[in-house]
Amino acid sequence: MSAESTKELTEEGAKVTTVAEGTDATAAAPAEPASPPESIAIFFDGEPMAGKAETWMTGHVADEATLQFVGPHALPLPLFDKAGFGGAITNLATSFPDLTFNATKVAPTKQEDGSWAADIVVTGTHTGAAFTPMADKLPAIETTGTAVSIGPETFTVWADEAGKVVKIEICPKEAGNPHGPPGFYLGIGGDISALAPPAADADAPADAAPAEAA
Repeated sequence: MSAESTKELTEEGAKVTTVAEGTDATAAAPAEPASPPESIAIFFDGEPMAGKAETWMTGHVADEATLQFVGPHALPLPLFDKAGFGGAITNLATSFPDLTFNATKVAPTKQEDGSWAADIVVTGTHTGAAFTPMADKLPAIETTGTAVSIGPETFTVWADEAGKVVKIEICPKEAGNPHGPPGFYLGIGGDISALAPPAADADAPADAAPAEAA
């Protein structure tokens, strides 16, 4: 590789220009940051669900998709199939019309397994219908007008080869953090004691042997 420099007088002073030639002269362009599939980008875009839920569920979520709350601080909620978590979103949006996932618009990052994750806040204001996340266990609470914010929770989303969402996992970050639809119920004054506490936060059995000192 060779280089040639020229000097030119300008109004601002002397200007030196160096031109490099040869196969090593051209530096590789920096790699562009990876972007999530459209289905995942829409989920994390921080816009209210009311304007996008139906289109997203129909066109961007695979029929076999699941959603699950995971981790030691999660309530023992069931594994939701597509119909289940779609119904939960509709139920929330009916009672909290401005329901928004990722209200602070945190950009998701790609994980080693190909999923996309972000610690996000979920918000909504109870200006809609009376709300209960589980009609068989928790009585509905009439409209309160209360603004609810839960999280941050770690949301991890996977997409298939066609770019459709196939799995969502939600992990509460700390013990006692309200999360999921029951978290919104708590936020408007509800009592979820009818639901079992997370196993990791339950009291140890009385007959458990004490740990030996190291």
